Amino acid sequence: MSVDVKTHIFHIGDFTFDSGETLPGICLAYETYGTLNADKSNAILLFHALTGSHHAHGMNTDLPEAGDFWRAENHEGWWDRMIGAGKPLDTERYFIICVNFLGSCYGSSGPTSTAPDGEPWGSRFPMVTPNDQARAQMQLINSWGIDRFAIVGPSIGGMLSLAFTHMYPERVRCVVIIGASCQPPIEHKLAAFEQFAAIEIDEKYREGRYPLSDPPRRGLALARIISHKFFVYQRGLEKRARKGGTPDRKGLFTWYLPARNTESYMLHQGTKFALRFDANAYIRIINMWASFDLPALCGKENLDEVFRLYAEHNIPFMIFSISTDCCFTPRSCSLFHRRLVKNGVQAHYKCIESAKGHDSFLLEPELYQEDLTAYLG
Repeated sequence: MSVDVKTHIFHIGDFTFDSGETLPGICLAYETYGTLNADKSNAILLFHALTGSHHAHGMNTDLPEAGDFWRAENHEGWWDRMIGAGKPLDTERYFIICVNFLGSCYGSSGPTSTAPDGEPWGSRFPMVTPNDQARAQMQLINSWGIDRFAIVGPSIGGMLSLAFTHMYPERVRCVVIIGASCQPPIEHKLAAFEQFAAIEIDEKYREGRYPLSDPPRRGLALARIISHKFFVYQRGLEKRARKGGTPDRKGLFTWYLPARNTESYMLHQGTKFALRFDANAYIRIINMWASFDLPALCGKENLDEVFRLYAEHNIPFMIFSISTDCCFTPRSCSLFHRRLVKNGVQAHYKCIESAKGHDSFLLEPELYQEDLTAYLG
């Protein structure tokens, strides 16, 4: 039975983004699981995925800071089967920290937060970089006096862990990356632009200054449809759509009635998402994914220079790829692993056989449990 957990808010105050803009009243929403030991050596920083949240374990039915975005599908922790007593992220052994990204809409400061003029920041909220995320989250970690910690990063969290590790190599004990590589493929950079366009051309977007009571849901739903096809195993999509039935035949459409289960399935995913996320927040998180450039973030000429720094600090890596992942293919993850090893990094690699695509780490965490337990142990 899931335990009830509570979100906490860490107040940073004034925060200067990589863009050079400084905003007041910045805060981070986070949850922790387990107990920090006496010498503060058992901490694990867990990143969430693209549009996930800091709520990774237990039940949390109340998050006032998220307003109407916190819906029933958010209430159960997204990695509940991976976190807890006797599980890979063992709450009797580790102190697990999960923080909502800056720029999101689940409690951390973002476009839906209130600006000094009493209105939501909206499109005035800066674009957020992985380095911004690292600097903000490190303030939270420092508040506990934690010196070193492990990092576990699925999906975009895997990419963020790379930038985080370069910024604070002396603080990172080891890194686990699941379903991610060191750079986004060109398909995702192009898809990100398509998603920006889908939101921008919604007449309700209003240059990002829309009231939260009347958001550009149709544009956001289309953006999610564009991205969702990368999260599932496309060759198995028809079977998955048939299994799910036809939960939403029309959704946000006004005239066209989806004629195929795959269309109805994708429309349902887009419509559902548009009710639980904010368009401006989505733009910031998608942009952080698509513009990810590790050497540039680290001030280096190339990846080899970045990876040599990891080697100098003896930071070991564990990389999981997923056999049917359309976001980060096994080939790209394997090349990433080999390049780490070439530069002297102690890195292990495993490809998980799955028919669930990129979302495998969310849908079937049992496939990762044995290897993750052994590696962290």
